[in-house]
Amino acid sequence: MGYILRDNLKRKTIEAFDQDHNIVGKAVFSPFIPSDLYDNPRLNIYFDIKVLVQSDKENIRNQLFDEIIHRARELKLNYLDFDVKVYHCCFSDDIENIEYYSSKPGFSHDEGMYIIKKDITEQEFTNQGLVEDDKLIKNDQNITYVKLTFQTKDEMLQLILEQHKVFKNGYSIDDLIAIKSAEQWLSLAAIQNGIIIGNIIMIVKEDENNNKYGWVDDFFVSKEWRREGIGKNLLEIALYELKLMGINESRLEVWSSNVRAMSLYKNFGFHFYKETECAIGMFL
Repeated sequence: MGYILRDNLKRKTIEAFDQDHNIVGKAVFSPFIPSDLYDNPRLNIYFDIKVLVQSDKENIRNQLFDEIIHRARELKLNYLDFDVKVYHCCFSDDIENIEYYSSKPGFSHDEGMYIIKKDITEQEFTNQGLVEDDKLIKNDQNITYVKLTFQTKDEMLQLILEQHKVFKNGYSIDDLIAIKSAEQWLSLAAIQNGIIIGNIIMIVKEDENNNKYGWVDDFFVSKEWRREGIGKNLLEIALYELKLMGINESRLEVWSSNVRAMSLYKNFGFHFYKETECAIGMFL
């Protein structure tokens, strides 16, 4: 049985109707250029399919899936210099969707959102934290590593401006005010000629066993300053400061496909803890 597919422009969905004009399924088709994480320019095409009836469920889902792949291939023609990936993302315990999409030709569970962690009790540090006035100067690059206190709106706005150049969905003023209200937290910036070129924010949290850990809430280095050791310095100083706060573990969330970040964390001794989300898809 074939279904009629229509675009709902208001909801930005593709909707499937039966012969009686009843809606039986819908799909989100959402192309976007992701945050500046990859070596090559990339276009991600996220999709999600919902079947609203039980009868003929597989056929409805398959027709919507085929339409999504058709549209993705057409869109790729406008992005010939990009790596183009079409994918579905779901929680790692969503067995039905994982099995369904993994069965599609060319699709695989090739990316995941990982939580990784590190025990810092035995870590030996070459950067022994910050010095007087909460500053550490690296004379070879004239870069100062300094704690941000979020005392002024200008300081917060500068961090937001530089972070938004890297991450599409970055902080707002309200986000930073919420971080500032945490009992224990740390924001460490790399500053060159008065401009923030990198930053790491850690917030102390507790797990279900009441164990405290430093959660890396944000970590970036401006694109033009990468491969200069700035990320390594930021992470090492932040971990040392965390240790001084009496916290013995750090955790963070990272996409497994973020090769640059994964390499840095692996070199620091972070290891896999669990996967929270999985992406099943293919490059076109």
